[in-house]
Amino acid sequence: MRHVQILSSAAGCLAIAAAVFVGAPALAQSGGDAVYAVTYIDISTDWVLQGRGLLKQYRDQSRREAGNVEFIAMEETNRLNRFVIVEGWKDEAAFAAHAMGANASLFNFALAAIRNGPPDRHKLQTFATAPARADAASGALYMVEHIDFLGGDPAIGIAAQPLVKALAASSQKEAGAVRYDIFQQPAPRINHYQVVAVWTDPKAFDAHESAAHTRQFRAATTMPVMPARANLYDQRLYKALD
Repeated sequence: MRHVQILSSAAGCLAIAAAVFVGAPALAQSGGDAVYAVTYIDISTDWVLQGRGLLKQYRDQSRREAGNVEFIAMEETNRLNRFVIVEGWKDEAAFAAHAMGANASLFNFALAAIRNGPPDRHKLQTFATAPARADAASGALYMVEHIDFLGGDPAIGIAAQPLVKALAASSQKEAGAVRYDIFQQPAPRINHYQVVAVWTDPKAFDAHESAAHTRQFRAATTMPVMPARANLYDQRLYKALD
């Protein structure tokens, strides 16, 4: 009962904050590159419906904030209580303003009552991206993949970069690829990447998995070959929340 009261109260506060926050003055222009983040969220199986609603409200309000580039909320296809957020902001100032703003604070407060653990957020920068070919249609399959190369030596991260770029360049040309973007974590963790991809349907994803360039990338990054990945098949498939 206490969780119900907390969630109801927090959701009401989010709605009030949304009306107030939209009228806030725009952020001042500042230099710097766009900042992205991928956040994994694990919600109790008893609260999936409420979690979906909370995420959609948070997504819709975040898209209205100054400096937002994109904000997508997705649900894992096989474990419906697991979600991911992919967000982009025009610069560090906009990223920080969102993270410290009322919208994010109230979302995190409401989420705390229904989640299984703290959100796992990865701050990112662009690495190998390309314009999406089109908007994702109904039935599109989303994928978020973490790529982690073994070892903390910066030389390993640098050696891996051409391999990652080649994978992105070939994958972006696939017939069924709507989007295939690779982001990199900032220094010193340059050996960590996040892939954000969208295919027209599961069949297009299967074609990617068996494509020559995918197989070549895995062969070139599997022990004992160096640089080697620590998590060769760390992929999760999603559908976007409507």
